[in-house]
Amino acid sequence: MRVQRHYTKTGETAYDGIEFRKATSEIRNPDGSIVFQLADIEVPAEWSQVACDILAQKYFRKAGLHGKKELGETSVRQVVYRLAHTLDRKS
Repeated sequence: MRVQRHYTKTGETAYDGIEFRKATSEIRNPDGSIVFQLADIEVPAEWSQVACDILAQKYFRKAGLHGKKELGETSVRQVVYRLAHTLDRKS
């Protein structure tokens, strides 16, 4: 099967047209103590803080990346890659 290119140009990646920024996600208790924190995550520059928090808290793999128990995801690019390849293997 051959799939035609629609949204990128030859020599470009799907990420070339997206500006990224570093963000921090936190969950705090009512007393101000931190329950969850993940700093220096890479997200699209136009994303809101809520979108960053949802990605970090719900979709990032926290451990087990590349077979290393202590290594987790830190970029939306990693999440998209993992999900796309999982869906590809399922089809």
